[in-house]
Amino acid sequence: MVPSAQQAEDHDLSERRRGGLFYSPYVWITAAFVLSRALYYWAGIRFDTHILASNFQFIDLQLLKTRLFESLFYFHMQPPLMNLLVGMAIKAFPDHYGAALHALYFAAGLSSAIFLYIVMRRLGVSRAISSSLTILFAISPASILYENYPMYEYLIMCLLLASSVVLYKLILQPNFWLAFVFFSLLAALAWIRNLYHLFYILGIAAAVAFFSPKQRNTILVAAAFPFATVLALFLKNLFVFGLFSSSSWLGQNLLTVTIHQLTDSEKTSLIEQKKLAEIARVETGAPVADYRPFFPDVKPTGIPVLDQEVKSSGDLNTNNMLYLKADLAYRKAALQVLRYYPVAYVRSLVIAWFAYFRPPTDFFQFEDSRLPIRRFDRMFNLVVFGQLHEANNKELRVLRSQGRSISLALYTGLFLIVGFPFLFFWGLIYLIQGIRRRTLTRPQIGLLVFIILNIAYIVITTNFLSSFENNRYAVPSDPLYVALLGLCLQQAWMFLERRQKESSVIQGGKLQKSH
Repeated sequence: MVPSAQQAEDHDLSERRRGGLFYSPYVWITAAFVLSRALYYWAGIRFDTHILASNFQFIDLQLLKTRLFESLFYFHMQPPLMNLLVGMAIKAFPDHYGAALHALYFAAGLSSAIFLYIVMRRLGVSRAISSSLTILFAISPASILYENYPMYEYLIMCLLLASSVVLYKLILQPNFWLAFVFFSLLAALAWIRNLYHLFYILGIAAAVAFFSPKQRNTILVAAAFPFATVLALFLKNLFVFGLFSSSSWLGQNLLTVTIHQLTDSEKTSLIEQKKLAEIARVETGAPVADYRPFFPDVKPTGIPVLDQEVKSSGDLNTNNMLYLKADLAYRKAALQVLRYYPVAYVRSLVIAWFAYFRPPTDFFQFEDSRLPIRRFDRMFNLVVFGQLHEANNKELRVLRSQGRSISLALYTGLFLIVGFPFLFFWGLIYLIQGIRRRTLTRPQIGLLVFIILNIAYIVITTNFLSSFENNRYAVPSDPLYVALLGLCLQQAWMFLERRQKESSVIQGGKLQKSH
């Protein structure tokens, strides 16, 4: 029988009363987190504000400063929440917006550590295992590098863990405000990244309502407003851009997993056979002007965020109206590749899964930022993830061009290749057995279902719709795997304890017979 969350909380409370703050796992987790950040800072790790200007996901910083709400309204390529946060930081702290964002990511990191510990305790994992795994995760090179990398993965991770904690409480004590907070967190996910679609929230709302039939009306009413905010975003894009979505980047993703996987000769042959549209010759990241011959009717709108070809930093503005038109054309071209040359998509899947199993710090935008902790990161990836060899993307392309295939697995995390599937399927089996044997409480069942489904959701959307930065996209699921690992270790420990007791009883019985 798995210990209940209440028993875990009572145990933590009694320990704190006996020994004061020294016995509080929250104090130890917080202390380890703060100390590790101080040491990483001393080593040379800094918050990377450069990507705010260079990465295509961000609106021109000058527009965020001078035309914030207009630019957000006409921003079609991504949900607007990330740019809203950056814009608010620039407005409030014009000369120190990087420090303000760093404080936000620091708070998200510490909150994630606390939430991860709570999730494991809710699942009945012991205090020692929960706190140890939480501290290991919180002080890892991946945690610090993503904490200093102002993209959406770190915030999504925090929101998923917070959602897990609130969901447990909601199932345990259903009420309107807990439900409202839970669905507001899910809505924030949808406003921060298009991966969390309108139907993602709708599906979870239906599942929670089904799981709590007596409070069904309360749950659905509480979900209505958060759901409506996401629906409003979809409807705005429909009326303004003709696209019922929170993002116009699907075509670019599909290009990556289809057209981009074609050789030049394969692409030319398909185009000459009229099986592939001519726009397939233009790759992602091409100048805006390259699209103009395909869409001569597109005129300036008078709105900078839609008309800019390059941002004030000199980087490409992928929110230009021509990019929107190109995205729709790429969707059709990608379907043509799937129809006439599906082997290209198979190539994409191989690359996607290879990238997925690489350690999270093995990422091209970290090549410079992780230099101060290069040796420690390499040791961590070797010991914890089982990455025997390491190479940057260019070197990997050379190895692949030389015909290497199986040996490329040595550049992934071998422990991840084994561990991720094992933890997922073990967790699924454990859940099913817990339901059948009634060894899990209803809140624990709901929490485990949420964890497992979100891992599956991230795995599927990451590896079947992208083919490059998959280890980065998977980062929000990493603490969910850690929670399953904690539960697995707890069950292994309990099994060994039972075997030891049984062995002691048998030996005691033999001694009595001999006397």
